[in-house]
Amino acid sequence: MLRRHWRGRLARFQCEVPDENVQRMVNIWNPYQAERNFQFSRNISYYATGTFRGVGVRDTAQDILAMIPFDIRRAKDKLNLLFTQQYKDGHCNHYCFPTEGWEPVTRIHSDNHLWLVMACYHIIMEEGKLDYLDETVEYYDGGSATVWEHIKKSIDFCMANRGEHGFPLMLASDWNDMLYRVCQKGKGESIWTAMQFGTVLRQIAELAELKGEDKQKYLDIYEEQKKLVNKAAWDGEWFRRCITDEGKFIGSKDEPQAKIWLNAQSWAVISGMGDKEKQISAMDSVKKYLDTPLGIKKIEASMTTDYPSKEGALTCDNKGCGENGSVFWHANTWAIIAECMLKRPENAYKYYHQLLPMVAQEKAGEWRYKAEPYVYASNIFGPESDKFGLANVSWLTGTAAWMYVAVTQYMFGIKPKWNGLEIDPCLPQEMLPAKVTRVFRGKKYDIEITENKRMFIEC
Repeated sequence: MLRRHWRGRLARFQCEVPDENVQRMVNIWNPYQAERNFQFSRNISYYATGTFRGVGVRDTAQDILAMIPFDIRRAKDKLNLLFTQQYKDGHCNHYCFPTEGWEPVTRIHSDNHLWLVMACYHIIMEEGKLDYLDETVEYYDGGSATVWEHIKKSIDFCMANRGEHGFPLMLASDWNDMLYRVCQKGKGESIWTAMQFGTVLRQIAELAELKGEDKQKYLDIYEEQKKLVNKAAWDGEWFRRCITDEGKFIGSKDEPQAKIWLNAQSWAVISGMGDKEKQISAMDSVKKYLDTPLGIKKIEASMTTDYPSKEGALTCDNKGCGENGSVFWHANTWAIIAECMLKRPENAYKYYHQLLPMVAQEKAGEWRYKAEPYVYASNIFGPESDKFGLANVSWLTGTAAWMYVAVTQYMFGIKPKWNGLEIDPCLPQEMLPAKVTRVFRGKKYDIEITENKRMFIEC
C-alpha cells in the first residue's frame, strides 16, 4: 500500500534527462523532502526545534507551493490554517502552534501576509477554478471572510504601512530575519518587500480580472512601486536592499560592507520591477560578486558585528555563517528562476546543478559537508568562513519547495495557467532532449522538449 501510494504520487511529475542526478532529485528526493516540509513545517527539525518554531506563516505558505501539483485539497486546507492567523487589518501572526495549543508569536513582519496571496494564486492556476476564493475562513481577531477578502486585506495592510520613501516598512523584518534592526524606530523600509509586493500585485490583478472586478487599482500600485524601485533602489550595477531608520541605504557600493545582496537582484527580475537592462546588470553582478564553486553567497562582503553601528549591528554571526555571507540555498532558488526568466539557460543550470546535494557534497568533501547527499540544506558556510562547505539545516528548509518550483516550472518551463499549461523551457544543450510526464487537471500529458521553444496547451 505504501509503495502504491508513493508510485501514484510521484507519477504526477516525472522526467527523463541526460543528467541522472537531476532526474533522481526531480523524480524522487525533491518531492519527498517537500512533503516532509509540508507536514511538519520546521517543528521537528534537528536544527530549528519545535520548542519555538511552530508553524511559521512565511515558511508554510512557501511549502504549500510544492504541494499544489500533488494534492490541491491538502494545500487549500493548510493555507486556510494560515488564514486563521490573519487579522482583520491584513497582517499575520508570525508563528502558530496548532498541535501544541500554545499562544502564537505575534510579531508583525513585512512579508508574511504577502506569501498568502502567492500561495492562493498558485492554487487557482493549478485548478483552473475560482471556487476556492469563495471559501470562508475566520480571522484571528474575530469574524470571518472569504479567501478572496483575506488576500485583499494583505494588499491593504501593505499599502497602509509604507515609509517616507514609499517602500513597505520593514517592521520586524522581511524574509531576511537579520534585518529586524533596520526598523527598530518604525521608519526602516524594505526594498525587497516592495519587489515581493509587486509580484503579488500582478497576481491579484489577474485574479481580480477573472472575478470580474477592477484589476487596474492593483496595476496602478504596481507601477508606482516599480518607479520607486528603478529610481531610488538602483545603485548603478545592482539594486539596494533596504533603508534604515536613519535613512541609510543598505546594499550599496558606497557602503564598506554588505555592498550587494542576492535577493534584491533576483526579485527585481521575478517581480518584473527592474527595467530590463537593470535586471541583466543586476544578475550579472550576482555572477561576478556572489557566485562560488558551492553556490551563490547571500551578501558580499560579509559584515562585522559593528556594522552599520555597534548599537544597530545587523549581525551577530561570524563571517560566512548563516545570513552573514553563507551560501543560502533557499535564496539561490530565486536566482535560478531569475536566470530562466532572462532566458539564460547556462546560468540557470549552473546555479541549479552546483546545489544538487550529491554534487555539493562531492565538491566540498564528505567530512566537511556533513549532511545527506539526497536532500537540500538551508545553507552552507561561505568562503569567508574556515568551514566553507559545511551544510547547515538540512531537510526542513524552504529550499525544497522553491527548488521544486524552480526546476519544474522554470527550467522545464511547465507552468499552470488559467486556460492550460504553458511550456516555456530554459534548458542547456546538455539537458536535452528531455521528456516529462505531468498530470494536470485529471489528465496525463507526455511532453518532449528538444529545444527552448514556448508553446501552450489549452486545458
